[in-house]
Amino acid sequence: MSTTAPRLLQVRRSERVTPRMIRVTLGGDELAGFPGDGPDRRIKMFFPVPGQERPAVPRAASGGPVWPTGEARPAIRTYTVRRFDAGAGELDVDFVLHGDGPAAAWAAEAQPGAWVGVSEPGGRYDPDAGADFHVVIGDETALPAVATVLDALPPGVPALVFVEVADAAEEQALPGIVTWVHRGDRAAGAPLAEAVRAAEFPPGRGQAWLSGESACVKDLRKHLLDDRGIDRRAVYATGYWRAR
Repeated sequence: MSTTAPRLLQVRRSERVTPRMIRVTLGGDELAGFPGDGPDRRIKMFFPVPGQERPAVPRAASGGPVWPTGEARPAIRTYTVRRFDAGAGELDVDFVLHGDGPAAAWAAEAQPGAWVGVSEPGGRYDPDAGADFHVVIGDETALPAVATVLDALPPGVPALVFVEVADAAEEQALPGIVTWVHRGDRAAGAPLAEAVRAAEFPPGRGQAWLSGESACVKDLRKHLLDDRGIDRRAVYATGYWRAR
């Protein structure tokens, strides 16, 4: 957890991006100075539990975070900054509406004025301007990060982009040419792995970013290293969730 105390922000508005994804726009005085620019900026979000108007958040201390006494701990989940606009004082976070988890439930019901805690962002991905090509792989849970990664890629360099979603209704406008893979009734990650394995990669030195279902990410990371010959230092892989 960050050594800086989480910021308490409020919902300004929300919109349905696709049938299964909602975008929540946050703002507030504590958003001032937020270092939210850059690709794949990950934040921890602190969601209030039943009976709380605001989530309990820890204060920063030299010995680590200190939680308020006598208050229930919030549900904490990791998300990606979809958009940060310092001038407007706005932070967008996209939520996939699946299952009955606390984050998706909060996002589905959040009204303007609702409170949530947000940590300082982290992230280590830095596009290599010297790479001959880039590979970007993800599923719907990774779409917010995929969008920020694509925005950060150097212009004029080939980029292979593969995104798995439930169906055509879940596709979003992204820069460049995207290979959309529709999962349908198949197991999560299986169609995505097939599409990547079947693709023709450009020659030269590549850099790859991939996130999504953990087993699929692990399998594709091995494929990129062993079969495609991409240097392990140039592969950024993160499992976001696990299929049951």
